[in-house]
Amino acid sequence: MGNKAISTGRRGRVAKAPEGDEPAAVFARQLWELKQHAGDPSYDAMRQDHGALASKSALSAAARGAQLPSWDTTWEFVRSLAVGVLGQDEQRVRAQWRQRWDQAGAAVLAQAVPVERPPAAPWIRRRGWWVLGAVAAIGVLLVTALWLRTERPAPATIAEPCQAAWLCLYRNIGFDDMNFRTQRQNTCWRLADYHLQDAVFSYDNNLPVTGHFYDSTKADIGNIRAGDSSRDSSSLPGAYWFCTGSARP
Repeated sequence: MGNKAISTGRRGRVAKAPEGDEPAAVFARQLWELKQHAGDPSYDAMRQDHGALASKSALSAAARGAQLPSWDTTWEFVRSLAVGVLGQDEQRVRAQWRQRWDQAGAAVLAQAVPVERPPAAPWIRRRGWWVLGAVAAIGVLLVTALWLRTERPAPATIAEPCQAAWLCLYRNIGFDDMNFRTQRQNTCWRLADYHLQDAVFSYDNNLPVTGHFYDSTKADIGNIRAGDSSRDSSSLPGAYWFCTGSARP
């Protein structure tokens, strides 16, 4: 598809494909074409009506092509349109777009030109070992702090409400840091794809079906009944899959 402008029917706005031959621009053009094929919904509609778990600004930036979006943003962009609007097979779509994203990332790295620096003076090299040691020590402290936070997230400051007819999973207590929401029944997801493996600390199930957690061996290890919610739940050790209704991984 070329760069021909397409009227979207929204007054005062004309959608235009990203231009350029840079890998990020080429990838953004593919996202733009998918959006057009799905009827060019607004980014708000992609989030509110089709379940995209990414910010409006992140979705918009992904289709502009200034830089390659993260895989998480890419997948939410694609999933909301290809699966949510066009009804395509989720696993097949995920595999296709992951390959495209990997190829685009490799192309971006291939274009990067390393910066050559003059050799450091001997006294600078000796001092460098001390600097590296200090950086390593700071890194250990940061990793330890992050590990402790993963063990028990800090209390939320601003709750993110889960709308009616949705099921929402949160990475923090108090309905904070919503990493997953769905209206789909009888479907399974891998929690690691949403940064929720062993890390669901609050939930709200407004669906008429039960949600089930499974470990990596696909054994049922817990559930969320229809209408249940908890603002301070304990994460389920080993939770690897999450399914709604009668679906099983």
